[in-house]
Amino acid sequence: STVYFSYLKVIPDWRKRMKRRQNSSITAKRKVFRIRLIALLLLVVWNSLLANRLRTVRQITTKKVLDKQILSELQYFPLAFQNEHRETTWKAEAVICNYEDSWQSARTFGGARKHEGTDLMTIRNERGIYPIVSMTDGTLEQMGWLKLGGWRIGIRSASGTYYYYAHLESYAPDLEDGMAVHAGQLLGFAGDSGYGTEGTTGQFAVHLHVGIYIHHNTDKEEAINPYPYLKQLEQHRIYADYP
Repeated sequence: STVYFSYLKVIPDWRKRMKRRQNSSITAKRKVFRIRLIALLLLVVWNSLLANRLRTVRQITTKKVLDKQILSELQYFPLAFQNEHRETTWKAEAVICNYEDSWQSARTFGGARKHEGTDLMTIRNERGIYPIVSMTDGTLEQMGWLKLGGWRIGIRSASGTYYYYAHLESYAPDLEDGMAVHAGQLLGFAGDSGYGTEGTTGQFAVHLHVGIYIHHNTDKEEAINPYPYLKQLEQHRIYADYP
């Protein structure tokens, strides 16, 4: 009777020790897993910070050169203001468009892509009302239809920078590829052309899409954000009579 009782007592103790060992093993594995997970997360964060740091360094090393080059070429805001508002400021009733920094925003027409410009959304959603003028001197290139850009026009400056105007309603008369263009010259009128076959309109509100493309250590043109340059041009205006 005594032996039997002792044997029964030993079995639960053994089971408890085994359970403690199993729990200890599970706890150790969990600790290892957590450590590895934390290490992985730290590696991801470090890589992200390093990538951002590299981009920042690249911006620092190129931004001043680009600013100086492009700002020296830009002379006028690309939409002409109304003659009757010559004495008013941008924030008063003279406002002809609204725009924001939509650089690299998602776009879906024609497949997933990023926005490579700034959209100047006209106050009146009417095509053929707002005159578009060249921001720079240069040579006219590639006037015609694009599936995405609709009726578009490009101006190549002396530095090789390409200034792109898209979604026009119509062109100014007597324009042709290869001709010299001066800053402030009428190029056409804002519209809603594009996103389809030639002549497609009405797929979006009337606006002017502005793009700026440069050659930066590569043969391929690279889009840059026009928004900060357009902000600089708000007080450099051409005036015109509106209907």
